[in-house]
Amino acid sequence: MNAQSTSPPPSSSSSSSPCVAVAVAAATFAPSRSSTGSASAFFCTACLFLVTILISCTGAGSSLLVHKYSTRVVKTKYGALRGVMIHIHPPVEAFLGVPYATPPVGSLRYMPPVTPSIWKNTKLADRFGAVCPQRLPDIGNRSEALLEFPKARLLYLEKLLPLLANQSEDCLYLNIYVPRTASGEEEPTKLPCLVYVHGESYEWNSGNPYDGTVLASSGRVIVVTINFRLGVLGFLKTGTKGSAQGNFGLMDLVAGLHWLRENLQAFGGDPERVTLMGHGTGAALVNFISVSPVAKELLHRVILLSGSGLSPWALQRDPLWVKRTVAKHTGCHGDLNEDDLAPCLRLKPLNFLLNIKVDTPRFLPGFAPFIDGTILVNPNTPPRTTSTSTVATSAGYELADFPERDLLFGLTNTESYLDLNAQDLEFGFNETKRDRILRTYVRNSYYFHLNEIFSTLKNEYTDWERPSQNPLSVRDATLDVLSDGHTVAPLIRVGYLHSLSGGKTFFLHFQHHSGERDVPLRMGSVRGEDLPYILGLPLINGETFFPHNYSHSDIAVSRTLVQYISNFIATGDPNGGALPNAFPTDSKTTPQSENDIPRLPYWDTYDTINQFYLEMGNYPERKDHYRGHKMSLWLNLIPQLHRPGESDDISMRHHHFQEEDDKYYDGSVRPQLKERPSYVQYANPGPPSVTKPTSTTSLPTPPPPKSDTALQATTTECPPNTTIIMQTKNPNNLLRKLASSHYQSYTTALTVTIAVGCFLLLLNIFIFAGIYHQRGRGKCKKKQKEEMVEQGSCSTSSGETYDQKAYERQQYNCNKSPYHTMSRTSSFKRDSMPNFVVDYTSGDKISSTEVQMTELPLQEFNSSPPPAKRCEGSSYALPPDVTASTSGNPEQQSQSCGTSPTIPEPPPPPKGQPPASAYNQPGILRSHGVPTTPGTMKKRVQIQEISV
Repeated sequence: MNAQSTSPPPSSSSSSSPCVAVAVAAATFAPSRSSTGSASAFFCTACLFLVTILISCTGAGSSLLVHKYSTRVVKTKYGALRGVMIHIHPPVEAFLGVPYATPPVGSLRYMPPVTPSIWKNTKLADRFGAVCPQRLPDIGNRSEALLEFPKARLLYLEKLLPLLANQSEDCLYLNIYVPRTASGEEEPTKLPCLVYVHGESYEWNSGNPYDGTVLASSGRVIVVTINFRLGVLGFLKTGTKGSAQGNFGLMDLVAGLHWLRENLQAFGGDPERVTLMGHGTGAALVNFISVSPVAKELLHRVILLSGSGLSPWALQRDPLWVKRTVAKHTGCHGDLNEDDLAPCLRLKPLNFLLNIKVDTPRFLPGFAPFIDGTILVNPNTPPRTTSTSTVATSAGYELADFPERDLLFGLTNTESYLDLNAQDLEFGFNETKRDRILRTYVRNSYYFHLNEIFSTLKNEYTDWERPSQNPLSVRDATLDVLSDGHTVAPLIRVGYLHSLSGGKTFFLHFQHHSGERDVPLRMGSVRGEDLPYILGLPLINGETFFPHNYSHSDIAVSRTLVQYISNFIATGDPNGGALPNAFPTDSKTTPQSENDIPRLPYWDTYDTINQFYLEMGNYPERKDHYRGHKMSLWLNLIPQLHRPGESDDISMRHHHFQEEDDKYYDGSVRPQLKERPSYVQYANPGPPSVTKPTSTTSLPTPPPPKSDTALQATTTECPPNTTIIMQTKNPNNLLRKLASSHYQSYTTALTVTIAVGCFLLLLNIFIFAGIYHQRGRGKCKKKQKEEMVEQGSCSTSSGETYDQKAYERQQYNCNKSPYHTMSRTSSFKRDSMPNFVVDYTSGDKISSTEVQMTELPLQEFNSSPPPAKRCEGSSYALPPDVTASTSGNPEQQSQSCGTSPTIPEPPPPPKGQPPASAYNQPGILRSHGVPTTPGTMKKRVQIQEISV
């Protein structure tokens, strides 16, 4: 996975190059064999062997070429340096083994780093410096090693550990890879810089095996790898309680950044564009430095790969326990709180110190960074967000408090691949062993309500649709729990909080995996598999110390990632045009034309609403809400369960597991505490108090964290109704941000949509009501016109005698619904009427004496009214005539069929004088010539409604 493609170039010594050393060994080996046989035969054999070695050393590619020295001399603040040119296209100038601090030996052991001494002559930076003293993993017995490591991990360690054999306390060195133009000249503009912090462990590894040649050549960035103190020399708290003595590895990294800020311009770099990238434990160190007050101006962008400061393995929360263990093994006794172990430890031999073994609980670190008050400080300010959600106020929110720096974080499918051995990964295991592993993880990672947290994880990651669990399925579920708990969820929480505070954040999910590997395909990508692609090693296929037969798909993925990462290092945004030198290898991997250059999709920012991320498989693809359901478990539920309770009287025994026997656990566990730990932050679950503004300028009291350890950091589910208005740092990118990042929240968009829909709905209702009303009035006028043509009157009078006020009242009654008209089914009595009747059309009051009420003889119904009768030649039926007799007169019934379905037509008046009976009829209709009164019109409408 992690590979170094640049061997130490030659110097004046013949043994400085591995190829030269092998050639010399072959030459000395030849004469010894000539005495036992034919001298000429053995001489030819030796020469052939020597030529083969030289060819392999000079023809293997850019990584094993015998490089030549650079023609330029770089003058740093501490002396002149001359590097070597690496034969790659475009070429790269490498400065190897550059000291950035005085060797921490003798009296400087267990001391902060000191600036390097000044040298007078030009120093040849042509070979790697020694790696820091460390205790390497034991892989001597392969069978026993497979009981601890996966098979692929063992093969990787067999290639890596020989590169870490040269150890010395004089190890504080940098390796700088500077790109040059195609003609070998210096770059005309200042270049951005990437500083890579190696991972694997806090106790072993080095920056030397990680080659920055390809990334520097193709990405046009300066790549720097660094060595720093590890293990018992780098992360042991030696000082008294409350002192900063002990985080020497972190101090070395800060010193290296200081050296680069002073001297980066001499190499053609830009000190205002420094990106710090780390993998695994290196990512946790980068996270700590990014929020450290001593490194505010030393870095500008951050890349976290497969790790963060919120992981349970990232921080040592009980450094005094480690100090006590070391004191016990070394015999440096004294008061652990008041005495300093450094004077005693300086007298001990180095090998004696490296043999000290700390039996750490499983899933927890031994020698690791700790909060010292100088490099790492406790939070003294409230969260920048006003949200009271668990994700924003849980302990550890301060590790994402660097919104002024751009962040890119990435992870793989199975981050817990290294937590199981080869047998478990190949054959799986049953549910009993799964419970032991989960119980061990919960006990070592949490303090409160262990039974509840264990039951929750077991229930959530069990496939309940299958009655019997397959051993491989149980294995996969266990890997998911461990991966989500100790790496994925904490890293996503850092990105979530960084975006919530206003920082620009990008999320990478590396899903691609090579076809030739010793990892089951069903696991997808595993921890560390993304790093070679980011460094660009597939672009020089087979030309590294770790040869690998990369496919065309691997090369395309690596080329894509190199372009994305290089753009982010240069501008803070991974999007941009194709890099001019993204293809540094031969014609087999170089596009023949510009049309062959891939068009990369736009990588959108990760925010708390959309939560976009780039999934890097065979092709890049944008997705959102990575494992949202599982992440919500770690974000919301687990932190709420991990609380001590509201009462201080609750015993710690209430939170413990009842199982104490080793058969219930799988690995070492820490002792269960009898008292609440003082180094764990916890608070009551109640809402934070609101501080009233005062006349003073003091800051309000910060809300207490809702959870208790940094582990409770976790996922992508956003708190409800939380919207942060972010300030755009780059106004030129505003339109692109608005178009691609959905700058407005979903809540605002939904509200606008609903409002517009409601407005259109009301508008349609008003239009329909107007049309319906206009249509009704038109029908009424049409009916009135037809009746006036046939009868000469709308209701009871002719046009000559119909006054204007009666006509207006008639128009009102024609438009008015019949349910709003006063009516009676029996005789209407005068004493029940009010003194005045209001004319609704004119607003005048009419005297009750003017209203002539006629008592009508109504038919008495024994059953139901007679059915409506359909008129001949008409499409509608008339209502039954309740005023007619039971026998019915056919002539009268025929007269009731007229043009209007609601107003019965009167018989045509006889010629001449109207009969006297016309003045004495009960009076639904008045004969022609009878005087018209407003009251008679009202009576007619009322009686009509009774008939209806």
